[in-house]
Amino acid sequence: MKEPRRLAVWTLAAAISAAAIVPGYASAAPVAVATKASTETMDAAVREAIQQLAAQGVIQGYENGSLRPNQPVTRAEAAKLLVLALDLKPVNGAALSLGSEHSGKWYVSFVNTAIANGLIDVKDGKFNPNQPVSESELAVMAAKALQRDTLSLTSWLSSVADGKANATRGETARLLVKAEQSVRAADARIVSVRALDGIALEVTMNQPMTLDDETIEKSAETFKFDGGLTIVNQPRLKTGSVNQYIVPVTMMEEGRTYTLTYKGSQTLSFTGSGELIRLNDTRQVTNDTFEVEALLSDGVVDYGYVIAAYAGGRGADAIVLEEGNKHNGQTLQIISSLRNRTAVLTPEGGEPIKVNYVGYTQSTDGKQEPKFRLPAGKTLQPGVRYTVSADWFTVKQPSFVAQPIAPLTIASAQKTDSKTLTVTLAQDPGDELFAFRSVTLEGSDGSKLTAQYRVQTRKGATGIFDVQNGGELKDGVTYTVKPVGTWAVTTSNVTLAAK
Repeated sequence: MKEPRRLAVWTLAAAISAAAIVPGYASAAPVAVATKASTETMDAAVREAIQQLAAQGVIQGYENGSLRPNQPVTRAEAAKLLVLALDLKPVNGAALSLGSEHSGKWYVSFVNTAIANGLIDVKDGKFNPNQPVSESELAVMAAKALQRDTLSLTSWLSSVADGKANATRGETARLLVKAEQSVRAADARIVSVRALDGIALEVTMNQPMTLDDETIEKSAETFKFDGGLTIVNQPRLKTGSVNQYIVPVTMMEEGRTYTLTYKGSQTLSFTGSGELIRLNDTRQVTNDTFEVEALLSDGVVDYGYVIAAYAGGRGADAIVLEEGNKHNGQTLQIISSLRNRTAVLTPEGGEPIKVNYVGYTQSTDGKQEPKFRLPAGKTLQPGVRYTVSADWFTVKQPSFVAQPIAPLTIASAQKTDSKTLTVTLAQDPGDELFAFRSVTLEGSDGSKLTAQYRVQTRKGATGIFDVQNGGELKDGVTYTVKPVGTWAVTTSNVTLAAK
């Protein structure tokens, strides 16, 4: 439930005031914090935020000690507060961005630092320092400063703001305190580890890790487990969380005690879980690919919808989980990364077939339907019943009878640049069926190139393909486009000319 937007007008000696801000980075000494008599009727959370920022020298006060908590924050004030609260530094070599009309103003150094750090966009040096900042604009600025997703910052504001008005001083103070807790740190340490299910851990840090420490290359070195357990993909910060990560791992043993050593120095123990991912159904999607389905209504969510890294691309499907990984009061099982996961497909009366997860297909188009593909050259045989199984999931409806499915039809292709082209199908497949598919390009000069689909670039019937192995589309050469394998056909001669 949101708190009232309008807060009582109070008197406080720590106030946001352009008149009290001095030029440059040197802050005036904070005015003494208000007495108990002047603060006891204030909103406790806002009062605490203001007092903390005042003690840090981020906020200075009016001479009369007043604070107007409902007064909008200006663009200049927002820049100053974010720069000081998050300790942003000028960027070496960054040119001054403000026009000469701003010369000598108190806010110039703060605004230029905000611009250099990507918080503010200024065209032709034009900047309106006294323009109020909307709540949504403030969330965007803070997200850029923290290298975070906007949805997380919006959710932090949501307890005191509706996201539709100008940001007030009280709201800004609350957001800044939360933001200070969210600054990434190279020396971040693990606070706790617990198993979410058989293939995922929830790791809580004292501060968020740096983006470099979150990469799969770095985390594979810094997260070391005993008992044969290994990290599968990079840690992912949950949307709306300051410091909780989902860490995908290989399948754990129920009840086993594991040890995690982080960065070679910190050691923690946790109990493994053997809980299987609860899937709902399985179905064929092409002649060599099938999918398994998970339903949010069954209390299962793919991590693609709850991690900060993907929040911007998921739109209205993105979810900010409540405490305890709940959504609308229901505790959710979270499917972590399926990178390098496999399953077994067994034809009725036949030998089991090991199948590989098709990368980047586990949460697309608002669905939770990760896909698996047969080994190259193998296809599903129409009329045969297949059953899917794995040591990391269970399926309510694990079997399907293969049907003859017509391949996709490539209708046209168009060059984007010397290394990129788009391929358009005759109709929108409505799902990520381009994944890890390739086409050949046979040139009129006798050359032959291969291009592979760039994951997650499909828009409707069109996907982006990248020329492989350093090849380039040459000017003046006409290329005939053909699919590699049987995933697609061309009803006519599909060509593109590299002009």
